[in-house]
Parts: sequence; C-alpha cells; structure tokens
Amino acid sequence: MKRVLLIVCVLIGCGRLTAADSPWQYGRIADVRKSVTTKTKAWVVNTPITEDEIVYTISVHVLDKILVGNYELTPEGSPPPEEWTTNYPLRVQVVGDNLYLRAPTGDLRLHIVRRKNARPMMPLTADEKKSLEEIEAPPGSLVGFSEDKSAGGATKPAETAPPPPPLPPTTGTVNVRSTPYLSEVFVDGDSMGYTPAKINLPPGKHTFRVEKPGYKPWTKEMMITIGSELTLDASLEKK
Repeated sequence: MKRVLLIVCVLIGCGRLTAADSPWQYGRIADVRKSVTTKTKAWVVNTPITEDEIVYTISVHVLDKILVGNYELTPEGSPPPEEWTTNYPLRVQVVGDNLYLRAPTGDLRLHIVRRKNARPMMPLTADEKKSLEEIEAPPGSLVGFSEDKSAGGATKPAETAPPPPPLPPTTGTVNVRSTPYLSEVFVDGDSMGYTPAKINLPPGKHTFRVEKPGYKPWTKEMMITIGSELTLDASLEKK
C-alpha cells in the first residue's frame, strides 16, 4: 500500500513539473472585457469613502482552446494595451493556474478562471511571428540564450544569424467597430470575438454579422484582398 502511495505521489510531482515547464506558444487575443465594482472603504461623518475595483477578463485563443483569465488592476499597475483587440498575436505560457502573456506592446500575468474547447486558432503570419520572436526571451525561458562559462555560469544572448527578410502578406485586415460597443462579430458564421475587433482574413468574399442581445442583427458582405486594411462600422437597431 505504501509503495502504491509513493508511486502516486511521484506521478503527481512529475505532472506539476511538466506544468511548470510549459513551453511558450503562440496565441491570439479572443476578447478583452473590463468590469468596475465600487466598494466602500470607510465612512467619514456619514460620508462613504469609495474605491473602484477594476478587473479585466481576457480570453486567449491557443491552438484549439480558449483560456479565460482575470487581471485585477492595482494602483501601480497598467491596464492591458489598447492594441490587445480580437486576433492580436502574442506569446503564451501556462504555469498551473497562471497565464503569462507577452507581446511587443506589454506583458501581463492572469489567473485562469476557465478553459474551453474552440475551433483551431488562425495561424500567425510570418510578420506576426517575426515581431514576437524579436521580444527579449521571457523569464524562465532559455530560448535565444546560452551559458557563458567564463562569466561564472551567467547567461548571455546567443549569437544567431540575421533573420530572413519577411515574407509578403497573405491576408487582409478588417477593423470592425459597432454601435453599441462590445457586440459579437461573426465572419462566415464563426465567432471572432467582440467589437472593437481587428481581424485578419484570407482573400476572397466574406460575410460579416454583428449581434447583440436586444438589437437586430447587422450583416454585410465584403471582398478582402491581400494586404488590404478596411474598416467596418456596424450600427445596430433596437428590436
């Protein structure tokens, strides 16, 4: 019996180590939402002293999963970058219940509150991968670093060949905005997150549908060409 318990403990320990050593992967922002809760800290002469508690809920698409995490904004912290809209590319690492995000525009650590299955993530373009690879190697990652024995085991950037020239774009970009804000966007029947959204699509004709509870759906067809950047403004009417 003791031998069985020992084996189980070893297996659990190995599983934790595997999670801790989770590699950095490519991901895309699926959704960013902000919630504000006003709390009373104290009362002064029958007057409440309040404080706003701001929490961002960020959904990230990785492979065929959606990871949802919370980030509580502290007085010394910064909100998620404005560039973090739908399909924004970044690097992702999962360590236990923590989700680490790195991008040229900023870094965040989230507490994972939900994991769910999803359709396969849209692959990153060559330009997107190049931009992410130029970020300094994340803490805990040895990618791009080698040991310098002459410096007492310290690490230094490894010498690498210059990167190849970027490949020409293979997609077009559509910036989707809406009235009201935070409406869900569907492209060819697939949910792409919520407005405002920046969506990369292959060339050809695509059908856009924008929805929000209490409003009539809004639809439009658009022709996308390689390298194009279009803006779509959807005005939804109340039912």
